[in-house]
Amino acid sequence: MIIHLNRSRSKRSFICLILFIIILLILNGRPKFIFQSHFHIPWLTDVQLVQSLKCTSHDWPDVLQSNNDDYAKQDSRLTIVIVTAQPEFKRLPLTLAALACHLDSHRIFEVIFLTPLKDVHILEPFLSDRQTNHWPWPLSIIPDDHLLKHINTDSYRLQMIFKLVVSQIIKTEYYMLLDSDCVAIWPIHVEQLLWQSNVNKSLPLYKALYQIEDRSDRIKWWLESEQLLKIKPNTCVSNDPLSPTIGVTPIILSRTIALRTLCRLQILYGHRRFLNKLANWALWRVIFDRMWTEYTLYYLTAQCTKTFDTYHFHRSSNLNFYGLSVWWRTDWTSFTRYQLIDLINIGLERRKKEINITNNLLMNTHSLFTVLQGRQYINPNLYHQLFYPLFIKYLQQQHNTLGLVKILNKMCEQLITK
Repeated sequence: MIIHLNRSRSKRSFICLILFIIILLILNGRPKFIFQSHFHIPWLTDVQLVQSLKCTSHDWPDVLQSNNDDYAKQDSRLTIVIVTAQPEFKRLPLTLAALACHLDSHRIFEVIFLTPLKDVHILEPFLSDRQTNHWPWPLSIIPDDHLLKHINTDSYRLQMIFKLVVSQIIKTEYYMLLDSDCVAIWPIHVEQLLWQSNVNKSLPLYKALYQIEDRSDRIKWWLESEQLLKIKPNTCVSNDPLSPTIGVTPIILSRTIALRTLCRLQILYGHRRFLNKLANWALWRVIFDRMWTEYTLYYLTAQCTKTFDTYHFHRSSNLNFYGLSVWWRTDWTSFTRYQLIDLINIGLERRKKEINITNNLLMNTHSLFTVLQGRQYINPNLYHQLFYPLFIKYLQQQHNTLGLVKILNKMCEQLITK
């Protein structure tokens, strides 16, 4: 009888333990498999900045200024940041071939590849110092542990944290964020993206382009971000579902606003805890699509500090960051494929004919990128097989691109077959 009771108690204790673990997972987070190869362990997670963030002590604090900050605000150049990791490397040959065709090197300060330390060696043969002369722009690979020390998490949220934290090392005022699924389809010139507007030296000399999206497109993400930043509803921004906000990646951010976003979170949750707060999120929130994003936090901070219009502008109809894209599996139809092929060919033909881009900035309505999502069970190799030959053919017809074409084709052999 006693043995039977002990077994029953042990069984109940085991069941209670399992239930306790499940509840912790639901309340604290869940594993993610997009940007990592390890499980996310909420109660063991520790994410800390490598460089301390020194902020003022206001409700909406600013980062403490340095001499370089004033110089950056007058800088007319743009930094490109590609956030990627080994599971996404198979997309890079297409992404980089398209970028090599369309991204004009004039006023590009640097193209940065932000990737986990363990993946750096995979990219180095193609992007190292020996190869940089073949690329149109200066390149660098930055291991993510130069920005964050993180254990027991490699979550998708961590990828979005990096898009804000990278502002600590950006030397220009503005940086364009790209994911591995952002494919350029139209000539890209910094002159289109940064507009000189201010003469006051205390303000940035340039404003950066942004794309408008209605709040209704991601309404729950805005609600979650407002709660995280502790913003009362309908104060800094309107709760109207049709109110204009900013779009998703590809996007240009101001380092000043990105740092203020991090400062606000650090003031609210403490310098030891605020990144863990971002890295962990409750499973029940994800089930109901209640998630924060880097761009919602950024935009809300900019509006609450009344700095958004100081750093950004919008062209009403003639230029967008992205247009026709594959966001969902249902978007990947034969009609969409033919449309994308036409858009790519038209964009490459436009690039061929460019003589003086400054005379043609406002003449055409177009989108700079297409976003080819790979999280909807679409094999990214299909994108590569269909679109990569179009860009490589263009590059082969240009002068002094033989070395670059060889590098890109070598990337295909090494990265896509893995």
